Amino acid sequence: MILNNKILNKLINSDYIKKIYPMIDRIDTRVVWDGDEEFPFYNIELNIHLNDPDITTFNMFEKGFDPHYLINEHMIFILKMAGINRNTATIEQVYINVLSPNGENIYRY
Repeated sequence: MILNNKILNKLINSDYIKKIYPMIDRIDTRVVWDGDEEFPFYNIELNIHLNDPDITTFNMFEKGFDPHYLINEHMIFILKMAGINRNTATIEQVYINVLSPNGENIYRY
């Protein structure tokens, strides 16, 4: 299976993620694929929109939101469920942009 925006959006905005991170309103994704169907490489951009105006750059970890853990554990887990794993594909880079409810940039990586 080739990963695309539609698939990743559906998976990453699932109840599985929202139960773990209730402060997430939605996650917009952008998948850039290298075109190789045999062993694809991907770059992924995530715009994570929060619904809690009290979360800031300085307290997001204390509030229970760790975007790196979201990616390294949960996103990788749901991609495996979709048949996309490190044996069949390579995710070269994941870019993170965390936004407050009013659209202010809280964190970028």
